[in-house]
Amino acid sequence: MPNQNSMTTRLREYIKTLLPHAHGHQLKAIFNFVLALIDEQTCCQAQLARFFDNHESASKRLSRLLHNPRLSVAEMACSKARLMMVQLPLVGPVRVSLDWTIEDQQYLLVASLTLGRRAIPLWWQAYREDQLTDRRSHIERSFVRTLFDEVLCEVDRRRFIFTADRGFASVELFDLLDELGISFIIRSKGSVNVLIDGTWRNLSSLHLKRNQRRRTLGKLWYCESDRRRLHLVQSRARDRTGKWGIWYLVSNRPLSPYTATSEYGRRFSCEEGFRDAKSMLGFAEARIADIDAWARMFTLVAMALLVLANIGCQLLKDQTFAMFQLRRVRSRRRHRSELSLVRAVTELLKKQTSLWELLDYGHKLNLEACL
Repeated sequence: MPNQNSMTTRLREYIKTLLPHAHGHQLKAIFNFVLALIDEQTCCQAQLARFFDNHESASKRLSRLLHNPRLSVAEMACSKARLMMVQLPLVGPVRVSLDWTIEDQQYLLVASLTLGRRAIPLWWQAYREDQLTDRRSHIERSFVRTLFDEVLCEVDRRRFIFTADRGFASVELFDLLDELGISFIIRSKGSVNVLIDGTWRNLSSLHLKRNQRRRTLGKLWYCESDRRRLHLVQSRARDRTGKWGIWYLVSNRPLSPYTATSEYGRRFSCEEGFRDAKSMLGFAEARIADIDAWARMFTLVAMALLVLANIGCQLLKDQTFAMFQLRRVRSRRRHRSELSLVRAVTELLKKQTSLWELLDYGHKLNLEACL
């Protein structure tokens, strides 16, 4: 393991602020393994241990940390979310996306905060596959209520824009978000019926004219079996294979077709955030059978992503200095980078440790930060 210096002390102070209730040995272990994650970019325990001088001792310490029942995943996730809320800018929309990520039979429900083209895990809960049988919709609603009532309670709810994929499109969730006063844009399944011109019609039967890209359907009765009045927008978009598909977007606000489509399009930042966690930091390589230990490993990954995003946001404040530094790790492009912000910062930290000086829990996050 590299010798400690004034730069990595910044990380130690950040972790201490992030987890105010953890004691000294826990903080030291979390600090060490977050630093190892950023350097080694893997969640394979054997490879993480190689970051340290004594491999065998480090491997045992990591195992004890991940299987420590006194480290509550819920408490650590809440502490991290509350620090992120403190780092929010004072004005402007706060975009939160909800999605599942799955590894084998282990499921993780994650609420993510959008920063530019990427999203950072905000709050999460882990489940085994058998825990979700006939309870998935109830778990999602309970998660959302706790998220806004307890975890994000200090932020004005009028600032939130909540997005989710069609797997979350249930009238019960719509009712809950409306009750909480949260603006939402959620993609609906095409099989749902809506009342148009006095006739109940399937959403998939509503076609856009010729080369029309988007249109508003207005405020309609949605779901024939359990009716709700909701605003609907229809939009044409390409899927991952390049084929045209149709989005049916449901909202509790009268948004223009362009605004609704643009806001829902930002939801895919959470998919990119999962890619950073799984591919860049190697969470997909974690082979941990115990669901709580697996969730603790994801907590370390989420902390590492927040640290990298924090440094990246501060780096971009000085565009001249940022462009000079970024030329060291990315190809020469004028308008768009092939690297994400967190990937670029990860590579830069290997070349210039002085960038650790940019890490400070007192700085505000730039919610539009991107390369």
